[in-house]
Amino acid sequence: MLGEAGGQVKDAARKAGKAVSNVTPPVVKEGLEMMADAALVPVARQAVHLLELVTDWTTELSDPEKVLEHHRAAGRDVARLADLKDLDLEHLDDFSRTMALRWRTSGALQGGAMGVLAMVPFAGGLAAITLDMVVMHVLSTAVATRVCYAYGFDVNDSEMSHLVDRMVVRAYRNQASKVDTTRRAGAAFNVAKDRVRWSQKLRDDHRLMAAVEKLMKQFANGRTVPVDKVAKAMPVIAVIAGAGTNAYVLGDVVRQARRYAQTLHLAEKYGLPVPENLRHQADRD
Repeated sequence: MLGEAGGQVKDAARKAGKAVSNVTPPVVKEGLEMMADAALVPVARQAVHLLELVTDWTTELSDPEKVLEHHRAAGRDVARLADLKDLDLEHLDDFSRTMALRWRTSGALQGGAMGVLAMVPFAGGLAAITLDMVVMHVLSTAVATRVCYAYGFDVNDSEMSHLVDRMVVRAYRNQASKVDTTRRAGAAFNVAKDRVRWSQKLRDDHRLMAAVEKLMKQFANGRTVPVDKVAKAMPVIAVIAGAGTNAYVLGDVVRQARRYAQTLHLAEKYGLPVPENLRHQADRD
């Protein structure tokens, strides 16, 4: 019986693993192909590898059997997700305790890679931003799904499907500033990298560069800072914006999903009412 159930779970996980490839917009794939003649071909290749890695992670996180294996290894008799609801909260917390730290690290690496990709000429910036949002959508969904499993909840249940949707929307809201910064950094880098002289138009059109120039002047005791030197700072800004935001977003998804699932677990186990702000009706906005 367990073997048959395990086979079904693995089949579902394999299907989930195709998520990134299926939802990646054509503009991303075309953008990566357009970089074939660019100097930063290795960056495009790394983006492809990143997609493969995210696909593997999606498969891993979408497999509830991994959670059950953890508890069986600890000597707990569980055959299906529903059995986890009989366990104490401290046992359930063991599985997800370090998830926030792990996914903050993974988010930083992924966001940094996308920041570099945004500097690639032509379609690079658009491809990087679109690819980054796709990857973060898939990872946010998969991470929230894993947290649901960790507390014995099936994501096909309407209450938990609502939790996953809520976490994904929250993740999108938290990425707005990163997208704007990455776009502006990429545009400024590509406009200024071959420039020799500053112009007022360059400063007006690319205020991010003007702000970095002003900052660098302070460290140079007011001396003029060459355009190319400021341009070289743009990839650093994109990397910092991408790494910092994605690290926060994925860590936040884990933390918020854990609190939500912990509260629902305790409410169900002890017959307590679910707090008003966690019910469906609280999300009308």
